[in-house]
Amino acid sequence: MLLQYLIENLTNVKVSGNTNIEINKIEYNSKKITKGDIFVAINGYKEDGNKYVEEAIDKGAVAIVTQEEIEKKDEITYIEVEDSRITLAIMAATYYGNPARKLKIIGITGTKGKTTTAYMIRDIMLASGKKIGMIGTICNTYANKVEESSRTSPESLDLQALLARMVDAGMEYVVMEVSSHALELNRVYGIKFIVGVFTNLSEDHLDFHKTMDEYLKAKAKLFEVSDFAIINGDDIYAPKLMKMIHTKVATFGLDNDVDLTATDVRVNPSFVEFKMYINKMLETIRINIPGRFTVYNALAAIGVCSLFGAQMDSILAALAAVKVPGRNEVIDLNKTFTVIIDYAHTPSSLEAILSSAKKYTRGRVICVFGCGGDRDKAKRAMMGEVAGRLADFTVITSDNPRNEKPLEIIKDIESGIKQTRGLYKSIENRRQAIKFAMRIAWKSDVIIIAGKGHETYQEVEKNKKLHFDDREVVREIAKEMPDKNIQ
Repeated sequence: MLLQYLIENLTNVKVSGNTNIEINKIEYNSKKITKGDIFVAINGYKEDGNKYVEEAIDKGAVAIVTQEEIEKKDEITYIEVEDSRITLAIMAATYYGNPARKLKIIGITGTKGKTTTAYMIRDIMLASGKKIGMIGTICNTYANKVEESSRTSPESLDLQALLARMVDAGMEYVVMEVSSHALELNRVYGIKFIVGVFTNLSEDHLDFHKTMDEYLKAKAKLFEVSDFAIINGDDIYAPKLMKMIHTKVATFGLDNDVDLTATDVRVNPSFVEFKMYINKMLETIRINIPGRFTVYNALAAIGVCSLFGAQMDSILAALAAVKVPGRNEVIDLNKTFTVIIDYAHTPSSLEAILSSAKKYTRGRVICVFGCGGDRDKAKRAMMGEVAGRLADFTVITSDNPRNEKPLEIIKDIESGIKQTRGLYKSIENRRQAIKFAMRIAWKSDVIIIAGKGHETYQEVEKNKKLHFDDREVVREIAKEMPDKNIQ
């Protein structure tokens, strides 16, 4: 594509050099530059792309996009802009033929529940005969393809490329998890959402957003570009959010006066069951994901899919069969105790799953968890307090320590659990911690292994990833144990 066409939708730009040149592709990572590319120097919150301009030119970049004053070379074209991230989003959409305009896109934002709600929406829509793709934390799916996901919401260039592939594959709809980072950093800039969903808001990512008000403002940006909003009316931040947005709104929930609700909720260790009216008929819905919060996710999904004409049979069948890796995932072990893997990595999400487990567990609730390194340190003690207060026994261990020492992270968690009377043991090695929990489990106990969920790795120092899958580890340990664990 000619550079002059690639930049024709930009405003307030200053161009130095020739724009009548062919651009091979767009890149924001200098390591991926090849001859004829244009390099967009992103001013990141961790890295400044302008440091890599020379490297990009050496690798063959013929044009540079920057929002900084930099030294120029005669043979290179420079495009100076006000915001390099917004520029990247606009250029990417142009380069890939504006694929978002050819799709009906559903966006889901919130601290918890995005992934499960996305899976539910996808499966109901598929059962309804709709062609739908999904973009999210665990993976990206469309047609019969499954692509690895590196983050909840891709960078704008990667997102536009993915949407283009979905268009080429014949997709009509896309359901997408939209993180607060994606909204704040303009990864979804220029995309119009037909429906925006708000699941809930609780403390997380405050190392980035600093305050809960700023966190909420970031989430609210989704609804500035959504035709319709579906909001959890039970969430404490719902009234404030609804005052901030100006689109049509429908609410769901269990405790307040809302548009979509459920009754007769029954939760046990392997499923949740509830009743609700669908198309004016009272139906009993069963989902093999235990927890009261599963009902909230289902209500949001039903609300969205009803807008697109989903019928009762499709909703019931899809929700009965839906499976979400690492989200309240019950591991079948043929033991007298139950093991559940969950992604809970915030105080509120840990409290939600432990509170739910306490209601249906006949034995003890044993919790195994740690906290990630290089992230919000304030939540560590809070999560320790939650575990100490709700679990009958806690095993504190390593999560993704990254560049921090695991034992230091564990000490931070211990400072919270020591405020309670909760029994606990700290075991740095995650495999050994899981093994210990399984060895002490009695008949009818429930072990909640929290924090990593679907992840198949541990992030350690110097950005290394070591293979580690909680589900694999649990099954391996189970094979070493007697067929029945009746203590």
